[in-house]
Amino acid sequence: MSTDQIPRALFQQGERARQKSRFAEALVLYRQARQAAKAANLGECELDAHLGIGDCLRMQGQFGFAKRAYERASRLAGRLTDIEGEAEGLAGIGLSVRAQGNPQRALPYLAEARTLYRQARVYDREGFIVWAMGGTYRFCGDLKKALSHFKQALRLAEREGDPLGAGYALCGLGGASRLMGRFADTQNYYAEANEVFEVEDDVYGRAYSYCGLGNAARMRQEFTTALRLFAKAERLYRRIGDKASFAYTVWAMATVFKMQGDHERSRATFGQAQRLFRETRDMRGTVYCRLGTGELAFLQGKHKRAKAAFARCYDEAQRCGYRAEACHALTGLALVAESPDWRAVKHAYRSCGLYFTPLPPPLNLP
Repeated sequence: MSTDQIPRALFQQGERARQKSRFAEALVLYRQARQAAKAANLGECELDAHLGIGDCLRMQGQFGFAKRAYERASRLAGRLTDIEGEAEGLAGIGLSVRAQGNPQRALPYLAEARTLYRQARVYDREGFIVWAMGGTYRFCGDLKKALSHFKQALRLAEREGDPLGAGYALCGLGGASRLMGRFADTQNYYAEANEVFEVEDDVYGRAYSYCGLGNAARMRQEFTTALRLFAKAERLYRRIGDKASFAYTVWAMATVFKMQGDHERSRATFGQAQRLFRETRDMRGTVYCRLGTGELAFLQGKHKRAKAAFARCYDEAQRCGYRAEACHALTGLALVAESPDWRAVKHAYRSCGLYFTPLPPPLNLP
């Protein structure tokens, strides 16, 4: 094998490992490909390796390192005048920034990436960006825009014959529907997505959809079914080394234990999730865990501790632009208030299209 062929061969091995969701293995191969490509002065192969490294780091929850890899890729793409490569780098930066707790800051990167994909007429990747923007608007609590973007992404995926793109768009629709209280739609979207991922043998997609189906069951109070589905997701996330998504599954399991009245197990599981969120520097997940532990304190009559937790959640959610989580924190603050203003809480939920029901605790947050 010639010196010029070695970098591309290493890169292709990395691609095959990543397609099987073996991210740690793929990361080693991409790094070897990058070094070999740089030594052989093969700019395009080096660019592809930088992007692969960013993707693997991001899928493992190492968002800061992923962002740096994407920034290197974007700069190199600019020197190579590679429009598609530049778009890929910007998309990765946006997704990494979003995962670090800055969804509003992520949107300009994603919008610029979409413009470049359109310019290059790479419509399947444009669909991916539209899906990513939908998720970002969901994090910002703008469910109307989130639903619109997920539907656009689904249409683009179907038009381009991209089954995986359609599967992820369906998952996006499932998550947004849950926040809006449309639990039957949530079940249907995730079930359809799961069928796609099973046919395509996409391990990450299967884990993602199992977690979504578990949350759909959780919202229907079918807790035994929910735990069984979360366990499936947990096994798959462990297999691929995705700490970021795995942490949300652990959070959901902690919420089920709380709903079942198993407070000690719930507290321990929230603690496990919070450690994972700290490791990946996921502020949104950290806020969710603090909401859970704050409510556990409330249920045990420790109202002062609960109030402090809810107040901190509210401040952090407001700072990061997480409108849904800010609404949940307002619900918690109303629980511990001497004269709660439930009308104000209800108005906050309705202002961003979120589901609200004034049920007594324990709260089964969507």
